[in-house]
Amino acid sequence: MQPDKSEGVARPGARYDVVIIGAGMAGCAVAQALALADKGRRRKILVIDRHKGSAPRFAGEFIHPRGAQVLEDLGFYGPLKAAGAVDVDGFTVRERAEGRYVELPYADVAGQRPQGIAVHHKTLVKVMRQVITRRPQVDLCEGWTIKSLVRGFGERVLGAVLSGPDGEDVEVRADLVVGADGKASQVRRLAGLPDDRQTIGFTAGLELRNAAVSAATWGNIVLGAWGPVLIYPIHRDAEGLTYRVTLDLPAQLPAKGAKLAEFLLETFIPYLPSALGEQLAHAIATHKGPFEMAPTVNLPAPRASSPGLALVGDAAGCSHPITASGMTMGLRDAEVLGEQARLRAGASLHEAWLDDASVRRYRAIHDRYVPTRQALADAIYEVFRGGNEGARALQRALFDYWEASHESRVRSMALLSCAEGRPSVFLTEYLKTARHALETSLVPRHARALPARDRLRQVTGAAMLASNKLGLVAQVMWAQVRPSWLPHRDEERA
Repeated sequence: MQPDKSEGVARPGARYDVVIIGAGMAGCAVAQALALADKGRRRKILVIDRHKGSAPRFAGEFIHPRGAQVLEDLGFYGPLKAAGAVDVDGFTVRERAEGRYVELPYADVAGQRPQGIAVHHKTLVKVMRQVITRRPQVDLCEGWTIKSLVRGFGERVLGAVLSGPDGEDVEVRADLVVGADGKASQVRRLAGLPDDRQTIGFTAGLELRNAAVSAATWGNIVLGAWGPVLIYPIHRDAEGLTYRVTLDLPAQLPAKGAKLAEFLLETFIPYLPSALGEQLAHAIATHKGPFEMAPTVNLPAPRASSPGLALVGDAAGCSHPITASGMTMGLRDAEVLGEQARLRAGASLHEAWLDDASVRRYRAIHDRYVPTRQALADAIYEVFRGGNEGARALQRALFDYWEASHESRVRSMALLSCAEGRPSVFLTEYLKTARHALETSLVPRHARALPARDRLRQVTGAAMLASNKLGLVAQVMWAQVRPSWLPHRDEERA
C-alpha cells in the first residue's frame, strides 16, 4: 500500500534521481520544476526538511515579477492567491517622514509581467509543499536532516546519509544532490565549500493590519532612521490587508529583551509618517513575547556546483534583503534546473538525468545573474542606510536622479526587479548617481552656505564609496565574461 503523500512519506527510499535538501521555497520550486520536466513520470525526486511545516523564523515574502512568473509557470501562483497572497505593483521610496517620495512601478518595465507577489512566509511554504506532494515523482519527508554526503571516485557526490526524527540513519543514493537549505547550508559545509558568511545585522519583523502607507499594494521603503524600514502586504482577506514591517538593525544590538521595544520606538518611529508611526508604535508597545528576528547575512556566491552536487537559493549566495531579490533568484535557480532536466527528458534510466554537463550549464547561468544582484543589494543598502556623509550624498543624488526623468526610474526598477541583470547596466547607473553626488556636493542645492571643508568632506566620502564599488563591479563583470576553462577563486584555493 502506497503512503498518503498529502501527509508526506514516513521514510525515504534507497534510490532517487535527485535528492533535494530543504523544503522551503527554493527546494519546493526545484522539485516542481523537475517533476514538470519529467513528462513520462519516469524519475524519482526526494525532498527533505528538518521542520515539520515551515521554519519558525520569518523569512522572505516579497517576490518580483520575474519570480512571480516562475511561480505561475510551475503551478504555484493560483494556490498561493487562493491562500491570501497579494499581487504587488512595485516600490515606493520616501526620503524620510516628510521628505521626497518616488514611485517605481513594475508596469513601466517592458518585457515583464506588471506585478509581483507577496505572501506570508508560512503560507508560502505550506502551499508549496502541498502542491509538490501531488506530483507522483516527488516524496516529501519532514523532520529529516542530512548527516553526511556519500562520496565516490574523485570526490563525486553519490548521495547522502539522512537522519530521521527518531534518530534512524538512512543512506540514499542519487545522481544529484541539491542543497536548498538556506544561508547556513549544511550541504555547503559538508561539501567543503568556502563559507564566507558575515552577519551584518538583524531584521525585526512585525505585522500590521491595514497599514497607513502611501501605496497599499506596493513595497513601501522609508529612509532616515538607523536603517531602512520596509512595509509590504503579505495577506488579503475579507477585512483588508495584513502587512509585514521590517526594521533594519545593527549587528551589535544596543538593546535586547524588553528594552528592545524602547529602542525600536526611539530609533524608528520619529522618522515615519505620523499615521504609520502611530500604528507601528502601538504594535511595538503591545507586542507580547520576543520580537520576530532574523539575521541579515551577506554570503558572496560560493561555487554553486561540483560533480553530483548543486546549490540553489540562499545556499548559493545571499545579500541584504532590501532589494527583495533573494526569493526571485531562488526561483530562477529552480527554473534553470528545470530547463536542464527538460533537455535530458529522453535520457536512458541507466544514465544520470541531470548529468555533469547539465550541472555545469546550470552553474554558468547562475554565475551570470547572482553576482549582479549581490553587488546591487550591497550598493543600494549602503545608500539607503546613509551611514556616512558619502552615502548620504549618494542618497540625495539618487532621489535627484529619479526625479530627473521617467527613464531614470525605469532603468533603476529594471535592476531592482531582476528584469535587468547585466553588470554593465548596473555600473552605468551607479556611476551616474555617483557623478551627480560629486557635482551637487561641490555646490549643494540643499545647503549652499556649507563651508568649503564640509563640501569637500561630502565629495571625498561619496568618491570613496563609489570607488570601493568599482572593484566589486569589475569582479562581477569578469565573472560574466570569464572563459569557462579558467578556475574560479574557490577552486584555486582548494
